[in-house]
Amino acid sequence: MADLIVSQRETEKLLSSKFQDTDRKFQETDRKFQEMMQELGGIGRSNGEIAEDFFYTALKKTMVVGELKFEYIDMNIKRKRNNTEAEYDIILYNHYKVLVIEVKYNFRKDQLRTFYEKRLKKFRTLFPEYKDYKLYGGVAALAFEKGVIEEAKQFGFFILTQNNENIKLANESGFEPNEIRNHEIR
Repeated sequence: MADLIVSQRETEKLLSSKFQDTDRKFQETDRKFQEMMQELGGIGRSNGEIAEDFFYTALKKTMVVGELKFEYIDMNIKRKRNNTEAEYDIILYNHYKVLVIEVKYNFRKDQLRTFYEKRLKKFRTLFPEYKDYKLYGGVAALAFEKGVIEEAKQFGFFILTQNNENIKLANESGFEPNEIRNHEIR
């Protein structure tokens, strides 16, 4: 019986040691995974910044999207008013119209819907100085997930993409953008 008790204690020590090793290895794997995720997030942010810089630089040269001509352009504008807050990638405007463009490296459907349903709805609240302006939306990307372009067309958005070192309007010839009207100021 005494031999069995000693043997059982040795087995418990061995198992405890194995569990500690496994736990230590698991923690190390988790740490490496977290580092990898941070790095991938950084790459994604860098790609997004590349896309924003590309479209901003190209639009700054022409100040034209489709048939609309603008006088001013801003990039990465953040604004907070009361409990409402948003950031807008590119805003083009003149004395009576505003075009808000959401830029992504690779545009996905969920991002398009968030831009349309949430960010654009906040625009007039955050920028009351544009309350009487015609408001239009646009999306720009180096790549689009399947179905995004078709859905953006249904929203009446301008769709910008890359054509070599220039931007290209992916809308059909004669495209008329939808004016965004149903967004109230609180």
